[in-house]
Amino acid sequence: MKRIVAFLLASCLAASAHAATPTPLRVGVLPTLSAKVLLTNYQPMRTYLERELQRPVELLTAPDFKRFHQDTLAGDFDVLVTAPHLARLAQTEAGFQPIATYLSANRAILITSRSKPVKHVNELRGSSLAIFDPLAFIVLDAQQWLEDQGLVSGRDYRSQVFPSHNSVGQSVQQGDSPLGVISPAGLRQLAPEIAAQVQTFKELPQAPALIWIAHPRAGASDRIQAALLRFADTPEGERFYAGNAYKGMRPVTPEEMRALDRSAREVKRLLQGRP
Repeated sequence: MKRIVAFLLASCLAASAHAATPTPLRVGVLPTLSAKVLLTNYQPMRTYLERELQRPVELLTAPDFKRFHQDTLAGDFDVLVTAPHLARLAQTEAGFQPIATYLSANRAILITSRSKPVKHVNELRGSSLAIFDPLAFIVLDAQQWLEDQGLVSGRDYRSQVFPSHNSVGQSVQQGDSPLGVISPAGLRQLAPEIAAQVQTFKELPQAPALIWIAHPRAGASDRIQAALLRFADTPEGERFYAGNAYKGMRPVTPEEMRALDRSAREVKRLLQGRP
């Protein structure tokens, strides 16, 4: 009898301990850099969120933007930071809740060679536009701007994909592509010998930087939002923001999300493989 009581007591204690251990918060990070660099950069945030939310935090990413968005819609992340147009698509099609954006805005920058600079956008006709990911917000924004100027990708020029901002810059520097699309952060990360040989052709209007969104099942999204907005005022936040230009976070407005509809429609078309 004593053995049975002891067994039941041990079972109850084990079940209680298991029930008291919160499930990990799965945080997705858009693959703007290599997985190793990206997850290293976000370690201070992981440490901070574990302390603030009193639960384990797992950092996850994906090989590319397309796979990351597929994982988003599959429910692989409880909360994630993603590109603005992908955030809007997840909001309108799957009920994700926007909770924050970085203080620094993003924008598409068209760069050209210093030695042989493009003077007019029509010089792109019959040539190539250097890009780093066909689904990136700045790439779609630049292509939409070019379309407004009468230049359509696949008809008037071809978009040539490179694995990084640096290789985009290198293609422009060497004259293989008359124009390239790069972000402000990408421009800062160019190798010095490349940065010295390229210049800005056109800066497009600002848009929200990466946007944090929460899965519909994340019932404590208000608590997560509050933690993210306080992050800059912590030692971990100081370390995190010292390594980038994000500066901090703020809530994202409904107006900002609606302004992303055109890019969201275009990225949906590309994801579905429609012409």
